[in-house]
Amino acid sequence: MQIKLCLLFVFILFGFNGQSCVNTYHTVDAHGNIHELGQTGFRGFNKNFNLPKINRNLPDLLKKIEVEKSPYLLSDYAILLMKAGKTAEALEILQVLSVHLPNEYKIAANLGTAYELNGQLDSALVYIQKGLDINPNSHEGSEWVHVRILETKIAMLDQPNLLDNRSVLQLTAKEIVDTSVRNHIEIQIRERFPFCPGPDPIMASLLIDLGDCYAETFSFEYAKAFYNMAEGYYGADQDLVRAKTQKMLELRAKNKGVKADDSFHDGMDITISGVRYRDIIDDNNSDEFKIDWTKHNHDPKSLLSLVKLDSIQPFQSIEIAKAENELLETHEESTPENNSTNYKMIFIIGAIIIAGILFLIFRRKTNSHRK
Repeated sequence: MQIKLCLLFVFILFGFNGQSCVNTYHTVDAHGNIHELGQTGFRGFNKNFNLPKINRNLPDLLKKIEVEKSPYLLSDYAILLMKAGKTAEALEILQVLSVHLPNEYKIAANLGTAYELNGQLDSALVYIQKGLDINPNSHEGSEWVHVRILETKIAMLDQPNLLDNRSVLQLTAKEIVDTSVRNHIEIQIRERFPFCPGPDPIMASLLIDLGDCYAETFSFEYAKAFYNMAEGYYGADQDLVRAKTQKMLELRAKNKGVKADDSFHDGMDITISGVRYRDIIDDNNSDEFKIDWTKHNHDPKSLLSLVKLDSIQPFQSIEIAKAENELLETHEESTPENNSTNYKMIFIIGAIIIAGILFLIFRRKTNSHRK
């Protein structure tokens, strides 16, 4: 009995000690408000894709495609190819899938990304916008950021110095303090990060915007790290970034005494401070693993022959061009000017119909009076 009581005591003692060892982290925003970060801290940005994992996944996914004949699985396979640097092959696959499955969000979005990586920005914008129209809630509603990125990249073809005087997103004061906008920007940066090694003015601008949002709504310490990342990793303007960094240092001094109260956490509480941007960039391929492509099928025609598509036709580039031209024409027709013309026509036709109905009612009443 005594042994059981001793064991129970030890269990309880270690149970309480285990709880007391739980560390929770909190951050402080520019207004002195405290925000819980949790037990794991901030999840870093991946600077590259996990090639060993992709190498393992490719044959497994290929086996599933061979059994299920699914074009959706082939779209996933194309994404793996894209992440592993086989953009041209992924693009060719997704072009054909899009012709046969024009209203599938995942395929439209994947094709838009492939076009962007291939430098075909106009087509990229059309398909990313199409994906957004099909599924506005995709990527937690953040695809509007992708649209603005592409619009900016297209504009920069004629105005290379466009970002000298503005940001990519041109956030309003209201958007900067909106936590959903902050989350949307972070989602898009995470997705783009491994595709976009520095220097990159687009990514630099996005990180500065993210820093502005973080400072106002969550953490001036992480905001400072994002500003430093924009400069050190992506080549942002030093004067702009260092002025913002200095403001974050001033906020650190101002809020030095801010601490979470006892009800904020279960164990030891840690205030986040001194975040270095290099510490929040993760390396998924530190051993510089390279895929042996002789062991994997990356031939578009061979891969497309494995899936079943409705009304499948042999691969014809002319058919793809025709489908894309039709989509581009539709996109152009949906501009505000053309929409305005359409609305005018609808208004005129509606007015004519109403006038006709009123005329018939008037005639009927006149005839009844005569009788």
